[in-house]
Amino acid sequence: MSESRPRKRGREGKDVPFDIESLNKFLGSEEEQLRNKAKEILDGDLIAHATAAAALDARVSAFASYQEALDDGFVADLQKQLMAVFRMGVKLESWLNTYTPPLASGGNVGVSGEVQDGVYAHIHGLSAGCSEALHRMLGYEKEYAVQRTKCTDERTWQRFRGTLEANMLHDLGKTTLQMHADLLNVANSISNNLSHLRTAASEESKLAAMY
Repeated sequence: MSESRPRKRGREGKDVPFDIESLNKFLGSEEEQLRNKAKEILDGDLIAHATAAAALDARVSAFASYQEALDDGFVADLQKQLMAVFRMGVKLESWLNTYTPPLASGGNVGVSGEVQDGVYAHIHGLSAGCSEALHRMLGYEKEYAVQRTKCTDERTWQRFRGTLEANMLHDLGKTTLQMHADLLNVANSISNNLSHLRTAASEESKLAAMY
């Protein structure tokens, strides 16, 4: 029987069929940059976005109609904020995935794995919520344009317009409130659980000490 050839070890201690040293070095460099950037995001961008979301939530209650919010520039300001928060959320998701175990692996290394899953759920909910809100706003605008073109009876159009604009205004309030709440959830989740996150290197050292 021929001897089986030993296989090299990967970044997370898994057997790999061939050497990917260049890829490992690249990923290590990227992870280091993400972790360095994360402090700036958490101590700066996250606070700024939560403050901006609270200000938007306070503004939206003053509008009597969607058209007022549109003319005031509120809709454009909200869209801009949603895009910025979405980008921040994706960056935080990438940062969180630099810890162990990788979420995609389905693994669970003690407290770190459970904490990572919980924090990730809050961050992903934030970024997904922002993206969905932008798509809803586009959908409302599309519906408005389509129905305005199709309605030939002015009385029918005015009745439909009132209902549609009321729902559009409601969605603005819903979006600002939800974005602010999600930002605070992310902030609290990270603040309370940051000390439990572990890098791959720290987990390997801990396991080595056990044996």
